[in-house]
Amino acid sequence: MKKIFALALTAALALSMVACGSSAPAEPEAPEVYKTGMGTVISASVTEEDAENEKGASAQINTNIVVATFDSEGKIVSATIDVAQQKAAFDLEGKKAGEVDLRTKVEKGDDYGMRGVSAIGKEVNEQYAALAEYFVGKTVEEIKAMPTFDRGDGSHTNVPDVEELKASVTITVQDYVAALEEAYNTAIETTGVPAKTGLGTVISASVTEEDAENEKGASAQINTNMMAVALDENGVIVAAILDVAQQKAAFDLEGKKAGEVDLRTKVEKEGDYGMKGVSGIGKEYFEQAKALTDWMTGKTVDEVLAMPTYQRDESHTACPDVEELKSSVTITVGDYLEALKEAAANAK
Repeated sequence: MKKIFALALTAALALSMVACGSSAPAEPEAPEVYKTGMGTVISASVTEEDAENEKGASAQINTNIVVATFDSEGKIVSATIDVAQQKAAFDLEGKKAGEVDLRTKVEKGDDYGMRGVSAIGKEVNEQYAALAEYFVGKTVEEIKAMPTFDRGDGSHTNVPDVEELKASVTITVQDYVAALEEAYNTAIETTGVPAKTGLGTVISASVTEEDAENEKGASAQINTNMMAVALDENGVIVAAILDVAQQKAAFDLEGKKAGEVDLRTKVEKEGDYGMKGVSGIGKEYFEQAKALTDWMTGKTVDEVLAMPTYQRDESHTACPDVEELKSSVTITVGDYLEALKEAAANAK
């Protein structure tokens, strides 16, 4: 009995020593949380007809776009900057004076013409890329605190005063910083770890000439379809964001402004856009856009691009023919799919 007790005591002491020398299992680390957002800053420059100086009316719409992905600490892990800058011009009779260039500034490349007048010999697409690279690793607050200076020419009022950017960025940056902040404030959580993020755009212009007989002035509407996408290492969409900047400038028969340009995007307009009342499913545009991008998430880009569509009428030529979307999306999606394709191709 004493021997058995001694063995039992020895075993108990051994177990006690093991227990004392061990620690509780480590708590599994929480997975990293990422967010992706798209921000815009839109402006309009509308010039009225000046018959005395033989200048017709014109309207230029500038849509500054920033797409960015942020980590759980709010640091930027990827950023893209581009500007859709479209101008419609009219002659003194309210007729079109040339076609609207539908390329973004980045798409124009050297055609934009900054290199020849830049003190550092950098084209605008190169300067955007350098600025976006500078964003990486910093928070929005750190970017907002970036020192800037006024070049004194009336248009470059916020040029980065940062040694790291002296040889690469001489453009004024306030609109890009504001768009970055909006991207952060409206960012959505990704469903996985993003390996790269991209921006795609599809731009169209609807220019109407003056029709004096029917007492209708000229007008120009620019539609900038924007898609942001974050992809994981397998090419699966972990976040998608859709919006459209649709700005219209109108003139009367004298070539004077007929009202102000609404600078909100379709999503920002929410109920003011007015789709709910005429929608067969009672859904506003921003609700349909979210339903569409939610459906995209978890699929590859090719799977989304293979979506079957049908023509509802002359204006709705590519509506989703997907059972899952029957009660949530009736908008035509052709331009959005093209923008998605471009966003994936541009992703980095």
